[in-house]
Formats: sequence, C-alpha cells, structure tokens
Amino acid sequence: MDEATRGHLFEPFFTTKAAGKGTGLGLSVVHGIAAGHQAVIQVQSKPGEGSTFRLYFPEATAADASIPVAAQHAVSQQATDAPGSPANGEHILYVDDDESIVFLMKRLLERKGFRVSGFTRQEDALAAMRAAPGQFSLAVTDYNMPGMSGLEVARALRQIRADLPIVMASGYITEEMRAQAPAAGVCELVFKPGTVGELCDAVVRQVEAQQRNNKVG
Repeated sequence: MDEATRGHLFEPFFTTKAAGKGTGLGLSVVHGIAAGHQAVIQVQSKPGEGSTFRLYFPEATAADASIPVAAQHAVSQQATDAPGSPANGEHILYVDDDESIVFLMKRLLERKGFRVSGFTRQEDALAAMRAAPGQFSLAVTDYNMPGMSGLEVARALRQIRADLPIVMASGYITEEMRAQAPAAGVCELVFKPGTVGELCDAVVRQVEAQQRNNKVG
C-alpha cells in the first residue's frame, strides 16, 4: 500500500474499490477490538511487496486472570460507555450489506446502552419489523445496497409502521435523494464517508427527540 492508502486504513467506510463495488476494508472492526483490549497495531507495507500487521497486547497479570471473562467484559463496557447517553435500552434496527459495518455499529451502539438488531439482508430486516413492529424505536439503513436501496427499505419499513423514525447513510447524497428522503420516512441523512461517530450522534439525536415527544405527549 502507498502512504495515502495507509493513512485511511482504519476508517470504517474507506475502500479502494470502485463505486458500487463494496464499502470498507473491515479493518475498523479489527482496530476497535484491539483498542478494547488496549492493544496497538503496527503496519508495514510497500506497494508490490505486501503488508505485515503486528498486534501488541499488554501482558496479562495474575489479577486479570482471576477475573471471570464476563466480569472483565462488564468492566470494559462501563469504561467505554459514553457519559450522559440518553439510551434506556431503546431497540435499533440496523441494515447494511457490509457485515463488518453492521458488527462495528452494533458494538458501538450497544456500548451506549442501546439494543441493536443488525441485518445484512433487507428482507431479513423487514421480516423482523413485521414480526414485532412495536419493539423498535429507530431504524438505520445504508442507501447503496444490492437489491433494495435504502430509500426502498425506508418506504417498506414505514408501510409496516408509519411512525418509525429512520436514519439513512450514504456516500452519494444528491439533491434528488434529499428531496425523496422525507417522503420515504427518512428523518436524517448522514454522509457515509464520515466517522461512525456521526452515525452514533444521529441515533442519539433521534432517540432524544422521541424522548422529548413522549414527555410532551
């Protein structure tokens, strides 16, 4: 890899593929898991010579070994939860054809206190909504997916539940998309090459809006 590519390796939506041929390298997931274990990733790479990834983990102590895995996970979860998160177990339906993105966003949102059901197939997401439309507080969908687009998914979700808030992410936000989004039930558009933090922030904003509406109602 050249230096320009290496500089974007761990960005969730960075890809070296042509438009429409895939999103993300999956390394953002690796980076997130490594960071959760206080590990460091070292990358050596030159064009035409290949790449070497080395992961360095802190040495485990006897005290660490005595703590059950479940307890270690709970401590890690508490340490990484965002302070002041409005989440109260709200259930998020997340749709993206990139499995690594679904895994990463599910992990991040759950750390904020949300419940997340992630799907890489639009049909599976719609089936989950039909089975229990009242259990979901919000849906998040990618726009550019094989088969149904994010707008089509949004329309189908709103046919099942007309008041469902929907956030849509896309790397190609056009004026036509902006015009069509509200009618499809999309309450917020997020520019996908941005950070995953922007998607998390959008989820938090929509949940806070629901909480305010519920108080008024």
